[in-house]
Amino acid sequence: NIKSDPGKVVFRTDHGRSDLKRLHSRNARVPGAGNANPLGLTLTDFRFTIKTTVMLQPLGRGSYCATPESFDLTIGYSDFIVYIDRRYGRGSCEYKAIREHENTHVSLYRAYLQRHLPELRKRAKAEALRIKPIQVRHPDAGAKYIQDQLQAKISPIIDRIGSEADAANANIDTARNYRDIQLLCDNW
Repeated sequence: NIKSDPGKVVFRTDHGRSDLKRLHSRNARVPGAGNANPLGLTLTDFRFTIKTTVMLQPLGRGSYCATPESFDLTIGYSDFIVYIDRRYGRGSCEYKAIREHENTHVSLYRAYLQRHLPELRKRAKAEALRIKPIQVRHPDAGAKYIQDQLQAKISPIIDRIGSEADAANANIDTARNYRDIQLLCDNW
């Protein structure tokens, strides 16, 4: 079972330019354009979890046969926290321009997740079916081993989703794009 979580979007307008610069330097996975002061910032975490159900059969002498029964994978984003410089009031041209830019970031992250979900579903199902029962000494070791096997097989796809989304987002955080945004309004 694979479930995607697109994350909610939460807008924050209680931070100033220096706050946003500090948040960016602490949290950004990719650098912004030059030493620009950010007027907006979108933060989220890309994450996935796997829950594994295993059937254990005692074999005697303190060992067990662990057989995979099901996998529940959740992949997606934490809430998208979108910061917009507090000096631009809701409804102003500048606020709208910043919000549109930050919403593009959210859309890009979500699009890369959706683009790769079919491949992830197919690969996870195929790999889950390949995992064989294992003999273990401790009941928890079987579930951990089986879960680690699936995770190792799907991690390349998950890593690709994150890196492609980060690269696409970096492509819109350029000095030229920032100049184009600033041409939209007069009160920067």
